[in-house]
Amino acid sequence: MTRQFRVAVVQTLSSLGAWEENIDAAGAQVRSLARHGSRIIVLPELFATGYDLGTGIQELAEVVPGRTSRALTALAVETGTVLVTAIALRLPGGGISDSSLVVGPGGLLAIGHKRFLWAGEKTVFTPGADSGLVVQTPFGTVGVVICYEAGFPEAVRDLARRGAEIVAVPSAFGHVRLHVWKLLTRSRALENGVVVAAAGLTGQCGDGPRFAGHSVIVDPRGRTIIEMDERVGAVSAAVASQAILEARDEVPYLRDLDRLGGITDINERNRYVRSAIR
Repeated sequence: MTRQFRVAVVQTLSSLGAWEENIDAAGAQVRSLARHGSRIIVLPELFATGYDLGTGIQELAEVVPGRTSRALTALAVETGTVLVTAIALRLPGGGISDSSLVVGPGGLLAIGHKRFLWAGEKTVFTPGADSGLVVQTPFGTVGVVICYEAGFPEAVRDLARRGAEIVAVPSAFGHVRLHVWKLLTRSRALENGVVVAAAGLTGQCGDGPRFAGHSVIVDPRGRTIIEMDERVGAVSAAVASQAILEARDEVPYLRDLDRLGGITDINERNRYVRSAIR
């Protein structure tokens, strides 16, 4: 049976350390989206605390349950939605991670940890042991990668092969690489027959870099359904599970990859360069 639901992305201008202001602004967007039928809503990476690696992110890190997870869980319960974001998480053994957080109408659903860290993140965050998160929700199966991780085709393909229909990408993508953002969001959707819902920060946070904005929802054929500019706000799009199945039948990347045994197996069989035929 075909399932239909609305997916949304929220784009925020977050102020460093202004937790209540950031949460309230995002909450207003979520409530408005929910009133208009959105059920899976993606929020930017570190939107609650702000993203500035050089200014106190260690002090802003939190635990789960903590104030952000509690606030978002309460919001998800209130609005009947699934919310996806990434937070600075304080680890039990010390250190902090850039961690995906998924909450729904029934409470906390899952936590994952960003494995592939971008540039200066490597000096701040502890990388996760696993790549990506796949979560069954009341509205569809959601895979999550965080920002830079979407640049790894293998990471998103792993989510699709594990059953993801929608790939959520909470992000703080730099404006200087906006052309990359536009390319990789469409590519990951096309390659895997998934809906990509990528939510980014916009503007600047403290003395940090300028963020790209341009939060986007891409269909499973790699076509942009709706894309924002650099203004704060939110957009949504209707998604049908049947459209995902049809896209995968039309261009069967996943099925052919499985049928042929996978790229790794092929490369192992032909790992050495062979001499030219004369």
